[in-house]
Amino acid sequence: MKPKVLVIGSSTKDMGGIVSVIVNIENSHIAEQYNLQRIETYITGSILARLLIFMKGFLQFLGKLVTFKPDMIHIHMSYNGSFYRKSLFILVGRKLFRVPVIVHIHASSFDVFYNRHPLQQKLCKYVLNQVDKLIVLSYTWQEFFSQIVPESKIEVLYNGVFIKEPPIREERPVPRCLFMGRLGKRKGVYDLLLAIQQLKQRGVEAVFTLAGDGEVNEVRALVDRYDISDYVEVPGWIRGEEKERLLQHADLLVLPSYHEGLPMAVLEGMNSGLPIVSTRVGGIPEVITDELNGFLVEPGDVESLAHALERIILDKELRLQMGLNNKQLVTSKFNMTDLMHNLSSIYDKVHVNVS
Repeated sequence: MKPKVLVIGSSTKDMGGIVSVIVNIENSHIAEQYNLQRIETYITGSILARLLIFMKGFLQFLGKLVTFKPDMIHIHMSYNGSFYRKSLFILVGRKLFRVPVIVHIHASSFDVFYNRHPLQQKLCKYVLNQVDKLIVLSYTWQEFFSQIVPESKIEVLYNGVFIKEPPIREERPVPRCLFMGRLGKRKGVYDLLLAIQQLKQRGVEAVFTLAGDGEVNEVRALVDRYDISDYVEVPGWIRGEEKERLLQHADLLVLPSYHEGLPMAVLEGMNSGLPIVSTRVGGIPEVITDELNGFLVEPGDVESLAHALERIILDKELRLQMGLNNKQLVTSKFNMTDLMHNLSSIYDKVHVNVS
């Protein structure tokens, strides 16, 4: 009998890194080793749509606890509303039904969320100390969460990608720069627009594709206001073949975030042999070494961001070498197949302890 795992997370029709991780797990050998059943509890949309999927998901959860009788529950959690919603699943599953719970933290700003108020800290400590294992995305986050739960409960599991052959890139007179993620302040998009404006003023030619959901109209309005429409494309959210096409035609990936876990966009860019321009936040410095496989700047430092972009745009050989370094690194350290063996080990530890 395969161990039974009940997975709680966002709808796979939704967007973002958490969905990518859930789908990647289901497409790995984990699905062959374990009997996985998934319940969807969140989708981006109106308050009504979010409330309905949550209520439906919680009722399904109660039913699965009785009929499916899982050996463990794997909950994908972020912060803010996600924490409160998933807390209910944790407490009901662990306290009422005595089923072991694994919580997989994808939050980019859990530290900010946690430190809002002493009562918030007490709630976070109480809820997270009910879980059997806490999966975090980097050793930086392991250090933070060790203040909340015993370190023995914490497991570091990097996000990963299925390794693919990098595309053969055509020679282009103007480099193409790609951003993928939710358009808004947290991902540093408004800093990026200011940096692009500086590049144009200096005569540094490039084309930037800002692909993502979020504040799309606001970003398009600023592109016009900054007079950089000849430098910037804003196609909205992309996925599947369109995302692969953009990765294949890009020369570098830029993600100047203020807060991150371990962004899938960075790993996907590395998998496509792209150099990365990003910031020293979350798990990113564990992946990108400044001047080896990309450039790291401080979040909000527009001048440094523009300078890093200028260096990499103007130096083709540097781009190619950094891209090669990234391909080697992602293959050796962020290979989804290898990382799923680590997840399997976590499942086995929890299952053995229960058995």
